[in-house]
Amino acid sequence: MGSTHSEEEHVHVHADGTVHSHSHAHVHRNTKTVKNRLARVIGHLHAVERMIDDGRDCAEVLVQLAAVRSAVNNICKIILRDHMNHCVIDAVQKGDTETLSELDKAIDLLMK
Repeated sequence: MGSTHSEEEHVHVHADGTVHSHSHAHVHRNTKTVKNRLARVIGHLHAVERMIDDGRDCAEVLVQLAAVRSAVNNICKIILRDHMNHCVIDAVQKGDTETLSELDKAIDLLMK
């Protein structure tokens, strides 16, 4: 599976106005898998769009949209797992609490 590494600088402004920056390498072990799955989801969405254009039954469209949502959720799990296994572990080892805070915010958004 594909793996990409990039050093990325993060700048954070805290509630009290202080600015804090840090960098860490992002390790993405499943880039190829994620991109392949995204391509399939995009194709599936185009198929759903054609179903709507063709006036297909609403229940059929909803079933297909549920399949798309499930596929997107599975992509999120892959990315989250990579993030936890690499970026978060790196952050904990370096005492970077901001990355943990960002993870918490991302999980909140995913669970909406």
